[in-house]
Amino acid sequence: MSTLKNYRNMPVKLVHVPTGKSLTFGDAITDFRGETTTINSMRPPHKSSSAGFVNNFYASVYFCEYVEIDE
Repeated sequence: MSTLKNYRNMPVKLVHVPTGKSLTFGDAITDFRGETTTINSMRPPHKSSSAGFVNNFYASVYFCEYVEIDE
């Protein structure tokens, strides 16, 4: 899998905010309604005011955020 990059061309990872766990494709995830699904798409933020997307919903729907990482 290629590294996900944000609008600053920095590598990012998807993090579940309540647990701090890193998430990737195929991981189970629960939305704010309590419905569980599998991560099948991820799009990091494309501008500074964007939160990014998970499964075509804002990352915050799943209590997640994209965090820049050092390579």
